Amino acid sequence: MSYTEIFGFDKEGNAYGQADVRNAFRGAMAIWKILEQRYLPNYRPSYIPKWVPDGAIEEFLHYKPSRCSSFGDENAIKEIWSLADNKEVSETDRICLFTTFDRCLVKREDFEKVIKAFNEFKGETSLKEQALILEGMLQDENCIAVGWNQTSVNCDVWANYSYDDEKDEEIPYNCLKQNEHYWLFDELNKEREEI
Repeated sequence: MSYTEIFGFDKEGNAYGQADVRNAFRGAMAIWKILEQRYLPNYRPSYIPKWVPDGAIEEFLHYKPSRCSSFGDENAIKEIWSLADNKEVSETDRICLFTTFDRCLVKREDFEKVIKAFNEFKGETSLKEQALILEGMLQDENCIAVGWNQTSVNCDVWANYSYDDEKDEEIPYNCLKQNEHYWLFDELNKEREEI
């Protein structure tokens, strides 16, 4: 079964696997679906005939369509992701959404904000389990940051960043030496400054 991977970063900046949280669908996908229902109007796929009223789409399809499974409409999921920059969305929800994005890291000094947001998030997700893992990481003096790989069915970008053929080993991403990441609260605060 798939799982959400949580990675720590040591004082040298190197990524290491911290924990796995079972069933990746309880991670990013669950958060996206909850936020879609909470903040966006019902999704109308392009293949629905014009004669079907918005209020009858679910009855017509015999299921409720979601932007999360709109394979023919690449912009649909972006409507959910753009909620991270929407000042009308609660800060708790924006923090949780940011943690589902690729290349997002959180500095140790911000762990408690993320733990609080994970515990406050309303809906059936794995966030409360993830909060417990972050609480444990907060106790580890060697841990300076955290990052996620939302589903184990793809390659992670943290612990297996590159490969050293001479040593025949994986090289982890280094958050102090490399710059292919962003810090969650820098992004969150940047948006606030622009308001």
